[in-house]
Amino acid sequence: MSRVIKRDIPILLLTFTALFQAADTLIEEPTLNSYADSMRSAASIIGTFALILSVTLLTRLHTRRLQRRRTIIESTVLLISLWIPLVWGLWQFSMGGVSPTIEPFVQGVFNGIVSPGDSTIYAILAFFIASAAYRAFRARSVEATILLVAGIIVMLAKAPIGESIWSGFPILSDWILNVPNRAGVTVIILSAILASIALYVRMMLGYERGWMGRAAE
Repeated sequence: MSRVIKRDIPILLLTFTALFQAADTLIEEPTLNSYADSMRSAASIIGTFALILSVTLLTRLHTRRLQRRRTIIESTVLLISLWIPLVWGLWQFSMGGVSPTIEPFVQGVFNGIVSPGDSTIYAILAFFIASAAYRAFRARSVEATILLVAGIIVMLAKAPIGESIWSGFPILSDWILNVPNRAGVTVIILSAILASIALYVRMMLGYERGWMGRAAE
């Protein structure tokens, strides 16, 4: 019985939902499309409850870290940023009947914490990208040489001095971005789509059970 509840029923629900949504995409039938819209609405409601559960688990995790005096600053900042805007919006809605909006207080929290954090992360990533580009742009093989030449052409086309050196840099850069680059991106997207389909098939057949948790392994 436990196997049926923990493994078989979730796989059957997943298979039915996936095939039903695929039929909604491929078939234009009013009743079928209406039921599919209702199913997506139900999924949004379930996702909302999953978000509440995630907030609860995250709060409990960082509360325990504070009790054990681990990552005190990080956990404190996270809990303050998480709960103050949430409590403020719920209190405003319950007391005044006002729909939650981006108030100056909440916007101040966002501008004072989230926005500087994003800028810091992007600044750090810029150094990683520059380091990776330095290692990748070494002409040690034919492929690396092609990458180096293409990167130099694109950078010169985007820089103001590039067009002054040669007026053909923008045209050549547009060709690189629109033909070889787009072809590579298309291949990557198609590969990701085929990999997703293969993953869904494995999940429906029961070979991939990680999404059901450890209890179904």
